[in-house]
Amino acid sequence: MVNISSIFAKSPFKALHNHMDKVVESVAPLENFFDFLFLEDFLNLEKIKDQIIEAEDAADSIKNEMRNHLPQNIFMPINRRDLLEILDMQDSIADVSQDIVVLLEQRKMKLNKGLQVDVIDFVKKSQQVCFLTRDLIHEFGYLIESGFGLNESKKMFKMIDNISFLETEADSLEDTLVERLYGIEKDMYPVDVMFWYKVFELIGDIADFSKKTSNRLRLTIASK
Repeated sequence: MVNISSIFAKSPFKALHNHMDKVVESVAPLENFFDFLFLEDFLNLEKIKDQIIEAEDAADSIKNEMRNHLPQNIFMPINRRDLLEILDMQDSIADVSQDIVVLLEQRKMKLNKGLQVDVIDFVKKSQQVCFLTRDLIHEFGYLIESGFGLNESKKMFKMIDNISFLETEADSLEDTLVERLYGIEKDMYPVDVMFWYKVFELIGDIADFSKKTSNRLRLTIASK
């Protein structure tokens, strides 16, 4: 584990970057996870589940270190509470990713082949929102260094708008999947249907919590 105190000596935002990188590590393998699920390759499915849980645990460790050791007596260009709220929203993304793989690895549910491609597209879109949010968090460091310069602020607002647009696209994909599942649910096990609706919701939550993270940054920047 990185020495958090040495990071804070330079900048508390470095720890925020490190945390978001771990969040991305928990989300990035999801596409392969669903590929293996649909192929019924349960050995590799479990390996990816373990990989995601490890990344989520690492994110939790950084989060807890930040919460416990973020100094009260150092000057920061943003409010300490704002920083911790951004951290919590980031952490929710990793939590959701873990929830998805634990649920599906345990139940190993099947899905109509006609929906499998749409599910993968939905996962990839939600990942895209998360990855762009990671870029935004790193860009936030440059904004801090610039003293909230106008050009950097405009760049971040544009990135935030793009995240919002992509999250809306993810919502649309989720709505389509829900509608298509509704059309075939009579041919499936009722319990599986219920859990697939839950999985769709969780995949959407990855994009949703990413958007919420970006919107919290928007409020922080706008207050300067």
